Amino acid sequence: MSVQSKSRESVDDYLKAIYILSNDNSEAVRVTDIAKLMGYTKASVSRAVRNLLCDGKISLTPNKRVLLTQKGLPEAKAVYEKNKFFKNMLMSAGVDDTTADDEACRMEHAVCADSFEKLKRFIDDRSDLDAVSE
Repeated sequence: MSVQSKSRESVDDYLKAIYILSNDNSEAVRVTDIAKLMGYTKASVSRAVRNLLCDGKISLTPNKRVLLTQKGLPEAKAVYEKNKFFKNMLMSAGVDDTTADDEACRMEHAVCADSFEKLKRFIDDRSDLDAVSE
C-alpha cells in the first residue's frame, strides 16, 4: 500500500470518528474523545487535527473543540455511510460484530465512490425483486 493510500485512510478514519462523536456534526468534539475512540494518543490526534485544519476539513471552536467544515462533512458522511453499509452486510451474512467492524473499515477504503454507489444500487434492486417475488 502506498504512503498516499495510507494517508487517505488515516484522514478518512479521523473524519469518520469526528462525525460519529459529533452526532452528525451537531456537537463540537474534544480531541481527547477522538483519541479515546480511535485508541491513539492525544499527541497523535492533535497532529492529525492540525493537518485536517490546514486542509480545511475541520474548524476549531474558541475552546479548541473540533467541528467538520462544509468541505469535511460530506467526506465524513460518505466514509461513515460506506462503513455502515459494509458492516450491516457482513453482519447480515452472519459475521460477528467485531470482525464485521474490522473488515468494514478496510472495505470502506478499498471501494471507490462510483463502485460503492453501483453496489448499493445493485443490492437495492435485488431487494426490490426479492420483495416482489415473496
